[in-house]
Amino acid sequence: MKAICFTYLMVFISYSLFAQEDKQQQLIVAGYVKNLHEFSLIDNLDTLQWTTFLHNRFNFKYIPSDKITVRLELRSRLFYGDNVKNFNGFSNFISQDIGMVDLSWNVIDTKNILFNSTIDRVLVNYTNGDWDFTLGRQRINWGMNLAWNPNDIFNTYNLFDFDYEERPGSDAIRVQYYLGDFSKVEIATKKGRDKDDFILAGMYKLNKGSYDIQFISGIYQKDWVIGAGWAGNLKNTGFKGELTYFVPYESYFNSKNVLSTSVSVDYGFKKGLYINGSVLYTSSNNKATNNLGTLVYTNLSAKNLMPFEFSGFLQLAKEFTPIFKGTLSTIYSPNNHSVIVIPSIGYSIVTNLEVDVTGQSFFEFENYKTLGNSMFVRLRWSF
Repeated sequence: MKAICFTYLMVFISYSLFAQEDKQQQLIVAGYVKNLHEFSLIDNLDTLQWTTFLHNRFNFKYIPSDKITVRLELRSRLFYGDNVKNFNGFSNFISQDIGMVDLSWNVIDTKNILFNSTIDRVLVNYTNGDWDFTLGRQRINWGMNLAWNPNDIFNTYNLFDFDYEERPGSDAIRVQYYLGDFSKVEIATKKGRDKDDFILAGMYKLNKGSYDIQFISGIYQKDWVIGAGWAGNLKNTGFKGELTYFVPYESYFNSKNVLSTSVSVDYGFKKGLYINGSVLYTSSNNKATNNLGTLVYTNLSAKNLMPFEFSGFLQLAKEFTPIFKGTLSTIYSPNNHSVIVIPSIGYSIVTNLEVDVTGQSFFEFENYKTLGNSMFVRLRWSF
């Protein structure tokens, strides 16, 4: 099956490249190359581990007519270092593809080197008047909040995986009908390989005053789901929120319903300082992991965005010059007084060439424990 899919995709790429000569306005090729170095202190901060990976992405967009768009996006990553050698199951984690079709390949998998290629977008989009149809692997983004998105039931992403800006996609069918400039009805369905990995949901979005408001409802794996979200302003302050309620449909009377909700405010000052604060509450029986550092390599769900009942997020961002910026993000939970600190600075060397340094530190102040410290140095060239 993988070989057949790969053959068809290579034919698509070849056709697109040959079509570039005659239809340059209809083929768009973009992407980037990144080199990221990770340094981590583990085992009570006595052991320093390092891992390096090269990350290449190609984004192909082919537009044969004004109504049809075809997209193919491929990410390839070459890992070497301590994670490859010492992380049990690292290659399986990197290569996992929960879509209906497995489009992830470990091309090289040895004790020292792992090379993986993954197709995370392959879709056809058709628009006609107020109708919009999309078939294939795509990102269905229903989130409205800034840090945590309980409404983002199709493509939940990990807040700590900062290097994956595009975020995961779903093998799905999506239909949108626009009722006006600021309102629409949307229905989408997703199917994965696992028996229970099925989502069918609808969304209605409208604008009321200065607020964008949405309502969602449908089936999420083993639950009925209903939710709402909003994004607007309180004077000059941004005000956003989402809530989603999950009700098991197989054992309604014996199961625990789950509420996941988040609210955020954000404000930009005149001298380039930006502040964003958010609070997340989930009623599921979450318990903090023994090592918060494992959150970096954890697959999350809309029901379980953090391993705590309450979480708070605060971020300060400052653009010191047009080419130099910095951010400081912190997450706090009353559970063991857990604190996560994420500082980051970025510098644009020349056009399309950037370097940034990001840290991630995990603490439990109730037990006076440092659970892990990591630093990431990344160089990115975009084309």
